[in-house]
Amino acid sequence: MGKQRKPELAALTSLRGIAAIFVVWHHLTFVVMPDVAAFTPSRLFEKSYLWVDLFFILSGFVLAYIYHDTFRNGVTNKHYRPFIQARFARIYPLHLFMLSLFVGFEGLQWLLGFFGAAGMGHLPAPFTGKQSAETLLTNLLLVQTLHWQAYWNEPAWSISAEWIMYFVFPFLLRPLLHLHKQRFVFVAVLAVIPLVIIEWHFGDLGLYYAGWPMLVRCLCEATLGILAFQCYRMRVLSQLASAKLVSPVLILNLSILAVPAPGVPSVIGFFWLVLCASRLPQQSHHLLNHPLLVYLGAISYSIYLVHWLLMDVLKDGALFFTGTLTHQELPLVAQLAVITMMFIMLIGISALTYRFIEAPMRKRLKPRSM
Repeated sequence: MGKQRKPELAALTSLRGIAAIFVVWHHLTFVVMPDVAAFTPSRLFEKSYLWVDLFFILSGFVLAYIYHDTFRNGVTNKHYRPFIQARFARIYPLHLFMLSLFVGFEGLQWLLGFFGAAGMGHLPAPFTGKQSAETLLTNLLLVQTLHWQAYWNEPAWSISAEWIMYFVFPFLLRPLLHLHKQRFVFVAVLAVIPLVIIEWHFGDLGLYYAGWPMLVRCLCEATLGILAFQCYRMRVLSQLASAKLVSPVLILNLSILAVPAPGVPSVIGFFWLVLCASRLPQQSHHLLNHPLLVYLGAISYSIYLVHWLLMDVLKDGALFFTGTLTHQELPLVAQLAVITMMFIMLIGISALTYRFIEAPMRKRLKPRSM
């Protein structure tokens, strides 16, 4: 496609890593160690599932940044097929690898049950519920976000939503690239309205439910990401969303998450944050340009897809050997120690999956004419 590789916007990569860590902390505390969640007075971690919305906005921005020259004048088969192939290479190999591990874990439980292991009496029957043979097909095809409660690797619902969004993205990108800047606000409002309706109807943006509304959520926020790119490209809102405001806007976003407010304001805040961070100079000594944070962002996809399996192993292992949930026999300090160890393991495993699966498979499968 483009003959020259676009320079990386390092601050945006770091934001992706930060978002992944917040999502993992949300899952570890509210799913595995609820005592830690109850001990935390702030709503910051309870609402940290909303960092997925930052993922969607970032996807819209970054894809527009990379492909705006490709699809500016139309969508042709010559460019559309390599785009889809590149997106497939980006997300599917690691998804398939993790899905195979989930299947293997269920298979191990089936074998233990077949041989009469006593601990299996504390666990649900393998290959039932959300992790059934029937739902395996939709998870394999990455269309599981169209279901309700049909996930093997729970966080991969958002990967499914993005995968479906990719097929319409070039057709969405072209008209938005030709949109006059005076209409940016109008289109942004149109993108936010479905989010308001979803939150009003369901009570949140996806904390206690899933399914096709999450696809709408992804499409609307990818649209906001494209608009953010257009503001970046055309230098719109250059004073209101400047590089100098990255830190204050990040703190503002954390503050919004910390109070009992709806989720849509956080989506708007993330739009502002992405636009500010995109304008941060590469040579700046800002924390978001620090190599460690940038690396964390680079492996964030692995972090996101790996962590749920580690949680499953921890939860099911505790039930198998003790018959009780992970947190029930542990004091609060021990629960925090377990979370810390889980994070250390997660970063180490994610670094390995990134190096030996994600990065090499992406390079092998992506189209040669990029």
